Amino acid sequence: MNRRRPLILLVLAALLPLVVLSAALSTAWLLHEQDEMRDDAFEQVDRMAALLDRELAAQVEVLRAVAQSPMLDGDVDQAAFAKLAERIRQDRPLWRVLSLSDPDGNRLVDVPVVIGNGPGKVIEPDSHARVVQTRRPTIGHILRGPKNLAFAIRVPVLRGGRVPYVLSAVVMPDGVRGLLDYGLPPGWIAAVVDAEGFVVATSRGGNPDRIGRKASDGALAARAAAAKGLYDGPSTIEGHATKVAYRVLPDSFWSVHVGIPRDMYTAPFVRSVWLLAGGSVLSLLLVASFLWVLAREMHTRRAEETALEEGRRMEALGRMTGGVAHDFNNLLMIAQGGAESIRNRPHDTERVVRYADAILATVQRGEALTRQLLAFARRSPQEPVSFLLQDRADELLTLLSRSTRGDIAVTLAVPAEVWPIFADPDGLEVALVNLAVNARDAMPGGGRLDIGAENVTLTAGRSGGPGLGGDYVAVRVRDTGTGIRAEDLGHIFEPFYTTKAVGKGTGLGLSQVMGYARQSGGAVTADSRLGEGTTFTLYLPRAVQPPVRPVRRTAEAMADAAGRILLVEDNPDVARTTEDMLTAAGHRVSWVPSGPAALARIDAGEAFDAVLSDIVMEGGLSGLELAQRLRERRPALPIVLMTGYSEALAAGVPGGLPVLGKPFGQAEVLAALRSARAGAEPEAVGTL
Repeated sequence: MNRRRPLILLVLAALLPLVVLSAALSTAWLLHEQDEMRDDAFEQVDRMAALLDRELAAQVEVLRAVAQSPMLDGDVDQAAFAKLAERIRQDRPLWRVLSLSDPDGNRLVDVPVVIGNGPGKVIEPDSHARVVQTRRPTIGHILRGPKNLAFAIRVPVLRGGRVPYVLSAVVMPDGVRGLLDYGLPPGWIAAVVDAEGFVVATSRGGNPDRIGRKASDGALAARAAAAKGLYDGPSTIEGHATKVAYRVLPDSFWSVHVGIPRDMYTAPFVRSVWLLAGGSVLSLLLVASFLWVLAREMHTRRAEETALEEGRRMEALGRMTGGVAHDFNNLLMIAQGGAESIRNRPHDTERVVRYADAILATVQRGEALTRQLLAFARRSPQEPVSFLLQDRADELLTLLSRSTRGDIAVTLAVPAEVWPIFADPDGLEVALVNLAVNARDAMPGGGRLDIGAENVTLTAGRSGGPGLGGDYVAVRVRDTGTGIRAEDLGHIFEPFYTTKAVGKGTGLGLSQVMGYARQSGGAVTADSRLGEGTTFTLYLPRAVQPPVRPVRRTAEAMADAAGRILLVEDNPDVARTTEDMLTAAGHRVSWVPSGPAALARIDAGEAFDAVLSDIVMEGGLSGLELAQRLRERRPALPIVLMTGYSEALAAGVPGGLPVLGKPFGQAEVLAALRSARAGAEPEAVGTL
């Protein structure tokens, strides 16, 4: 029996993903069927709208032709007009009456019979007045009479810029209904609504009592919101529960609505829910069977199986997030190489320190990349300063070399006379890494990557230039890769646009470069030739302030007199790491996991030299609320806030409290605490 258990485990493990995959594929197919039904509804709407628009336009043109007749130049010969009107009606059997009226709405001639047993005012005078006012054809709304339904098509008779007469055709809506019935799938409902919101006609499945009455509130609200779209509700144009696609005609403002019965539209979704439920139940049974068999295996194999399952979950997570991790992988590759070198030679102290510094620098660049991505999403501002590119040349060359491959020669030339730049230096690193990675992918067989900088003075409006004026530093990144096609060159800076294979890029790299350049007050251009390579030029503004020279700060330099710190952090791992940083500098740390716990320690009379608190925490009390209550109790107690939540930073922190953005190092947290205890804003620490 023991020999059969591994086979049973294999069978169950094989069946489980098959069941899940089958359920997922079937669900996707059913939902695709619903999408096709919706697309078919829009196709029906577009087809009917085109036919209706053409039919209404044709009837308007007939009336316009009659309006040009010489017999309407002066006083109308009513007998002659009646003969002409009767001939026209023979070609237009749906025209019940052809009527001529004066600008004030008085009917002069009605063919074939006088409406209302004698001369009088026109019916539905609003559309008549609109024709006289606008001097343009107008289609009135549907009217419900004692026996018949009809609507009026009116055109002005223009003579010398005046409107002496209005020509009207009273039309039955039967022709409109014929347009709706053709090609409509069984069970579907179609309707036409006029410009005033009255139902003109319905398909065979519709309710004829709705004709001549106002359409539903849902239909009218949808038309008012957009010229084309989809809406639903328990009460639609026909009073049935439907999913309705619609389109508004641009000239007449009539609209065509095609409704799919809701039970028909939601049937694929309901079937997919049942399918997923069945698949889930079967999957749970398989999992239960798998666990039951696995529980009977030897205890020594349980840890191995747990690790294998964890690895599978991590692998699945990696596949899911791999496409959007394009930019971060560039930095992680640098950290991975350093970590492997440390693992291979752990006793080489000099090598360990060098690679540990490289890994810390990579983490800082990852933080900068996060800030740039948040800036692209308009959630985080840049931090421009005046700096010299020469001061960062060696570090940049190392970073860019690690971002490429060994078969690519990377050079960086920054002459001493290059002006200082006013921009975010961390953002520049991220932009150059993105350009280097693009160059690497364009040189699968190796090549050269040359980065250089020079001073340029630009003239605004110059043809072929970047559209800037003034002094700039031009940073050029040139590769010898495959080049970019001319038809793609105009789109490469668009978000999510990529010419790479699926899974090889997110399309965000160059859009980040463009966003960084624009937010810095500069620009970026690209020049490429197929087979010869590509050159990107990043124009960054010249700084007028003296450059800030980079200063390497250490934890020892930031150390302050030992004190007792109250650490408020709901994440135990983060709390443990932060506590290690502080205790290594001589501080005594008391950790609590929530705001209420911190207030309890304060209210108990415990003395602390400073409070270090996260902003976003569980437990019903945020770091901001905690800071406010602490100031009410102990106004002189120094408080430093920390967060990794970008929206908390974007919302602002009142009172000038210092805020540490996660991740941070020992030097940063010690500097923040030292400055808070000294009553001054910390250097290199944000305050909001």
